[in-house]
Amino acid sequence: MAVTCRDIMNLECCREIRLLAGAEGLDREVSWPYVKSMDTISEWIHGGELVFVIGFREDVSEKGLLELLDEAVRCGIAGLVLLYGGEYIKCVPKSARAYAEKRGLPLFRMPFMLKLIDITREISKYIIHDREVNQVQGFPEKDSVLELLLEQRPGEEVIARCRLKLQPLMEADKVLRTELVKTLKMYLEHGNELVSTAADMYIHRNTLVNRMKKIDALLGVNVNDPETRYEFGTVYRILEYYGAL
Repeated sequence: MAVTCRDIMNLECCREIRLLAGAEGLDREVSWPYVKSMDTISEWIHGGELVFVIGFREDVSEKGLLELLDEAVRCGIAGLVLLYGGEYIKCVPKSARAYAEKRGLPLFRMPFMLKLIDITREISKYIIHDREVNQVQGFPEKDSVLELLLEQRPGEEVIARCRLKLQPLMEADKVLRTELVKTLKMYLEHGNELVSTAADMYIHRNTLVNRMKKIDALLGVNVNDPETRYEFGTVYRILEYYGAL
């Protein structure tokens, strides 16, 4: 069974997230958590995402939030989580709650001081675990980008799957201003060799070691495993080929 907004809100890491409106849509399926950092979400999502809104460099006025909610409905996202109480979102207007309630779009608020990277990571792990269970129970999901290429799937689908593979690193880079996507790419290009990778990136070897530990943890893999190394190497080559990296 697919993961829903209701399932995610029952996770221990989400215990301080509160539903403001749109309870009717709590059983919407969640494909992945997405942290909004642009004015628009339309160009960056595929539908089904649980979107987290920080308010950084965004219009979070009443008008801006209503426009965001309208875009969210049109894009078919699973739900919207507003990080409130910080420098950006001070409160959630009644009009925004009413809009979400009328359209059955789950609208949540989350204390700004919670570690967003921890929450999105736990949600991602939960979704991945659910997919693995479904595979065991006979609901296979093609996870290898090579399988998609061999089946001659549309380029958009292949790109989306590649981005999904790297999404935990992409989100970490946006939230923590790290360079994990670049670091993994460089590490793979250097044949998983620490010294030459660190030298090429002009960072200390220990810094690279710590980054690789974080990458392994976020992706839930061992990037030194031959199959994993080949899979992610293919992901980077595909994204570069399509100009999507």
